[in-house]
Amino acid sequence: MSGTWYDDAMATIRELHATLPADLPFKDRVRAVRDAYPYSERQRWPYKAWCKAQRDYLARFVTADQRPKNLPLTPLEQFIETSIHSGTSGDSNGRA
Repeated sequence: MSGTWYDDAMATIRELHATLPADLPFKDRVRAVRDAYPYSERQRWPYKAWCKAQRDYLARFVTADQRPKNLPLTPLEQFIETSIHSGTSGDSNGRA
């Protein structure tokens, strides 16, 4: 790896992009990027950097009316969605 995790992720995505047809539907492009994940586990900082690189890349292919619902959620956005749906507000700092 050279540079940051983000730089490494963007390099992987650039290599993938060179192999994809220009008219590839967005859904298939998302799947291709998701399947190109280069690290072993989807956790910690490498995964966060991958998610950011993935969102930055895919944002170029989404129309204004599709954004952001068709972009994969970042780990923070996933956490917020989970908190909202579970009914926790996060105000209690884990205390009752």
